[in-house]
Amino acid sequence: MTAVRFAVLALVATLLAVAPTPVTTEHAEAAKATKGYRAPEGPFFNNPRGSQAAKFRIERQVLAAIRATPKRSTIRIALYSFDRMPVAEALAAAHRRGVKVQLLLNDHQDTKAMKYLRARLGTNRWASSFIYKCRSGCRSATPDRNLHSKFYTFTEAGKSKRVLMVGSANMMLNAHVHQWNDLFITSGRRAMFDQYVALFNDMKRDWSTKRPAYTFCGTPRAGEGQACDEAVDKFTTQVFPRTSNRRDDPVLEILDRVQCVTDGRRTKLDLSMHSMRGQRGNYLAAALRQKYAEGCQVRVDYGLIGFRTKQVLGKQTPRGRVPLRSTGFDRNGDGEVELYTHQKYLVIRGTYAGRPRTSLTFTGSSNWAGLGTAQDEVLFSIRGAGVARKYVRNFDLMWKGRGNSRPAYTTTYASFRSLIGMPTRVTSVEPDGLRPGATWEDD
Repeated sequence: MTAVRFAVLALVATLLAVAPTPVTTEHAEAAKATKGYRAPEGPFFNNPRGSQAAKFRIERQVLAAIRATPKRSTIRIALYSFDRMPVAEALAAAHRRGVKVQLLLNDHQDTKAMKYLRARLGTNRWASSFIYKCRSGCRSATPDRNLHSKFYTFTEAGKSKRVLMVGSANMMLNAHVHQWNDLFITSGRRAMFDQYVALFNDMKRDWSTKRPAYTFCGTPRAGEGQACDEAVDKFTTQVFPRTSNRRDDPVLEILDRVQCVTDGRRTKLDLSMHSMRGQRGNYLAAALRQKYAEGCQVRVDYGLIGFRTKQVLGKQTPRGRVPLRSTGFDRNGDGEVELYTHQKYLVIRGTYAGRPRTSLTFTGSSNWAGLGTAQDEVLFSIRGAGVARKYVRNFDLMWKGRGNSRPAYTTTYASFRSLIGMPTRVTSVEPDGLRPGATWEDD
């Protein structure tokens, strides 16, 4: 009997010794994810009016990269807002398996996900892992400025090295179910990746003085030490804060390089913009309307627009009014916007900087409003027809998809003052009559 009991105890001990603990299981799952993952190349878009899979398409890309990071790699994330517990848990799991996890966030909120990570990573930004909230932006000290950039870097993820993600999406439930967003992913570009890491490391110092704006593009096509040029470089990034006005503004510089008609071909401009308002919104709207007057094919989707900005953009030109639609919807009739585009992209197809057949996409975190360049922001450009087509396909989904947008001008009837006295449709510029609601992120 004693021998039998001894044999049973020995068997149990052996089974316990080889049984996977939660930690070893977690590491095994991570190793499996690491082995098979390869970072995709190109843009991803969510659809807040689509299926659950469509709503969370952007988050799945971020989670896949986090879960594929091996021991001794580094994840760096800079975001305005963050409340997604699945992402927080994935980052904590990566930290447990030896990944360095570093997050910079704005200081306007303190969510459950942030508290969860703070308890596991700490807040010492000089440590190998941390979560830290910048005060009044990371590279400025002016009150009411923000860390508004949205980018992710992974030194290694599965079979991919130096993975970079840039776009309009915060890691918020709201960003997935109430907003249209985009995220561009690329990898293996050492020089540009290192420049984003350098930017992050500069941001984590949480400067008490305003830092200078600058532009980088990896290695410029014109050669080492030469200036970056979005017309020829595959990628460029403009880093803010920067003081802008109607005589000196990065978006005006972009629009000034657009030629609207070349050999009978019209350049096409598609703008999906979260916020257009204030003095800056007014003069950017005027510049875009001028491009329409010059012959460019222009389409504008917006989330919320200032009435004065809308008047400027909607002013008649010899070609009529700029085609304008709103993605801002009040679903419950309370006068507040609940569904809207949060994107900040402009797609240019045509002649740019004297180069016909250019395809150029600008995205990132910068709105066409006063704070759009006055705080921590990035304006990211991608040159290439394939990328532009994907962004235009997303734009068309909002522009043409039933229930995704609505005509932004109010159509009324008035007497047609002519000899025959026939009534005709007259389109007038009217205020939207909507205000930001609980789902509105003013960023």
